[in-house]
Amino acid sequence: MIFSDYYSFLAQFQLFGIAHLLAILVTFLTAFALTRYARKSPDPKILKRVRYTMAVLLVTAVSLDPVLTLVRYGTGSFGWKMVVDSTLPLYLCDVASFLLAYALVTGSQRITEIGFLWGLAGTTQGLITPILLFDSSNVEFYVFFLQHGGVPITAIFLVWGLKIVPEKGALLRIFFWSWGYMAIVMTINWIIGRNYGFLNGLPNPGTLFDHMGPYPYYLITLQGIAFTLYFILLKIAPKPSTEKLPGISGKTRAS
Repeated sequence: MIFSDYYSFLAQFQLFGIAHLLAILVTFLTAFALTRYARKSPDPKILKRVRYTMAVLLVTAVSLDPVLTLVRYGTGSFGWKMVVDSTLPLYLCDVASFLLAYALVTGSQRITEIGFLWGLAGTTQGLITPILLFDSSNVEFYVFFLQHGGVPITAIFLVWGLKIVPEKGALLRIFFWSWGYMAIVMTINWIIGRNYGFLNGLPNPGTLFDHMGPYPYYLITLQGIAFTLYFILLKIAPKPSTEKLPGISGKTRAS
């Protein structure tokens, strides 16, 4: 069904309502279950299917965003405007999803490292305080939490389950990756007149950004918080050793 009135269909998402709390609970339980499964040295063939399925789900969740927008608003000028306004895969959560999907398939340590830090330090904020119009009566709700729950699940699964862990120099590397992401997306935002990543202006009220100060000073606060979280995550992550990972050639397991 295509809605001509932008507001006519909206069912108000309730922050920390029952549906939201259930989504958070399912995320944590799934992360725990998958991590425990991976640590029990499962059959490599089954583990490979699990990894590939998780990768497909992450990519699907990101890819469905513009598709569902066009289904909901139509393929006319308004529908495409909505796609450009809010569903291009330029948010940090989107980039983390693609990186983690790649890491699930390849076992890349460097990509896992980036996805782990961006996923837990960044995407978890979207899980806890989402910017979401739709409640659980809309398919967009489930696609949103498939991605924003799937990213931290995958990050935990890769690092604590498969133990593809951050290595020496990870903090410096994530600084440069983060600054590179900011520079690229801020430039794209400037060209197309949008605010992906919330880097060119504050998002609507009701998120953690409310407490970070006005634009552009909140970007300093944002980086301070992000880099502090990166530091903490690297401290609590398992340490590398030389034990081979089952089913992922050439990768090493943590100690």
